[in-house]
Amino acid sequence: MGWLKIGHRGAAGTRPELTIPSFERAIELGVDMIEIDVQLTSDGGLVVLHDRELGRTVRAAGSVREHSLAELCGLDAGAWFGPDYEGARVPSLQEVLDLTRGRVELNVEIKSPAPDWERTAEVLVRLLERAGRLPATTISSFQVGALRAVREASPSARIGLLWQDADLETAWSEAAALGARSVHPIWALVDAPVVSAAHARGLDVIAWTVNSPEVMARLVACGADGVISDYPERFGELARAAPGLVGKGKGKGSG
Repeated sequence: MGWLKIGHRGAAGTRPELTIPSFERAIELGVDMIEIDVQLTSDGGLVVLHDRELGRTVRAAGSVREHSLAELCGLDAGAWFGPDYEGARVPSLQEVLDLTRGRVELNVEIKSPAPDWERTAEVLVRLLERAGRLPATTISSFQVGALRAVREASPSARIGLLWQDADLETAWSEAAALGARSVHPIWALVDAPVVSAAHARGLDVIAWTVNSPEVMARLVACGADGVISDYPERFGELARAAPGLVGKGKGKGSG
């Protein structure tokens, strides 16, 4: 069975996270999927930014939800990483959908705060449906409430529950209640019994965030269905070290 090679925020180890250069690099490296973060803006748009408070990757202050989509997309999100990437702007979700169409699937993580979950889910589902991308996109979150809002907005959305607690029994029950397709545990929680328990429940296991080729090899060997990494080029290192473990990806997204 194949497994998904997933670029975390693009290729965040070597490019400014969640920017077009980062996404282009991940695609160039042959990932099957790119993981991105979205938040609702003050005017009801969806912007691709990780932090709820501005300042780490952009020269601006305040919360994302206090700014319009146009304001946020005018910000430089590359200069903080290095002078070579100055001018790389914050993208909208629509820009990322346009960029990746026919090239790679997406894992869209909802980062909006609780007051915005319902509206975020509605806008996200609508954009994905309009782009013909809903069936091939995983929508994920650590927040069960955000995922409930997604399920209410779409009976068919492909939901992934992010998880970092050792209490995996709760993860299984929450995933079942959501009708989730996958559980995304932090890599240290994943071993063969965990994968078997997930598969017995009809759930895929997507491990994050894995930057060691040795850990990648262990996870794939124990049956993980996907690996998220800041360094997609290390999937290639894994291929050279253990050819039998790589080259079985589930294929590029058609949406």
